Amino acid sequence: MFVFGLGWSDHTEPGSRFIFSGLTLEVNADMMSDMKTFTVRDLDRRPNQVLEACDSFGEARIRCRDGRSYVIKTEEKEGLSISALPDFAARRRELFGISASRSFAKKFDQALASE
Repeated sequence: MFVFGLGWSDHTEPGSRFIFSGLTLEVNADMMSDMKTFTVRDLDRRPNQVLEACDSFGEARIRCRDGRSYVIKTEEKEGLSISALPDFAARRRELFGISASRSFAKKFDQALASE
C-alpha cells in the first residue's frame, strides 16, 4: 500500500513495517509535474540546462528565495517560411509611377552634384 507519497508498507505480511522511500512532498510534486523547477541561481550558473528543460518539457519554472516564481515557455516556431519574395518593382511603380529615363537621371545627378 502506498502511503501519501512518502513510503510504502505491506500489511499482508506479519511484522511488516513502514519503509521510507525518500520522497518528500516537494520532490513528489516535481516528479509528477511535467514542468522542471530551477532556482534563480541555476538560471545564472547553468542557463543551458534551463533552456534544455524548456525544450524537453515546453516550459520551466524559476523560483526565487522570497517565494516568487516565474515560468519560461518555449515559443512555437512559425511554420511559415519565405518561399517567394513580393514583386518590389510593381510596388515601386505603384507608389512612384514610371521611372525617369537614364539620360534624365544622369542630368539630374549632375545637377545635384553641381557639375
